[in-house]
Amino acid sequence: MVDPGFGRPGGRLAARRRYALLMHTPHRRTTALASLALVLAPVLSSCGFDYATDREYTPAVGANNRDGMVDVLGSAVVTAETGESVFIAGLANNSTDQDVSLEGVSSPDGLTFSGIEGIDLAPLGFINLAESESPVIVEGDIEAGRYVEVAVDFSTGETVDLKVPVVENCGEFASVSGVPTGPDVCEVNTGEDH
Repeated sequence: MVDPGFGRPGGRLAARRRYALLMHTPHRRTTALASLALVLAPVLSSCGFDYATDREYTPAVGANNRDGMVDVLGSAVVTAETGESVFIAGLANNSTDQDVSLEGVSSPDGLTFSGIEGIDLAPLGFINLAESESPVIVEGDIEAGRYVEVAVDFSTGETVDLKVPVVENCGEFASVSGVPTGPDVCEVNTGEDH
């Protein structure tokens, strides 16, 4: 026997369609939410703190230290083939109201430093020792390509410890104050030279 309500708006077929529609709606909603989560997961997972792109980085040869009141930037020992050597660095005073003086530079590697007198930093001041009229002279056993430990002392009582590279006076270090002018291009040693 055929159901008299079959095919009518209020009949069983209409009820089945409504039931099917209700059953598929949560499934569609769940699928949409899952798809949205998959799309957003890579974007949201890149959010966070202390990523490498958030940190200060100076792509240069010299050593940097920004821990104290005075930032010591791009520090290195530049040496010439003729034997002269100088300590270079950029010194940035971060204090807004206090003058700071460079009191001394020392090394446990047996190096001696001279020419430090009169290096004063005004509040928020900067000095580039590579361009100074009175360079910081370094004496001792120095060989380009090595690193030396250096302690930089300031009038604030702070000491900045660094491990600085020893570089030849060529390329970007060709015109450093205190050593003879070197070639604009550094020689590259190949395996055959060793």
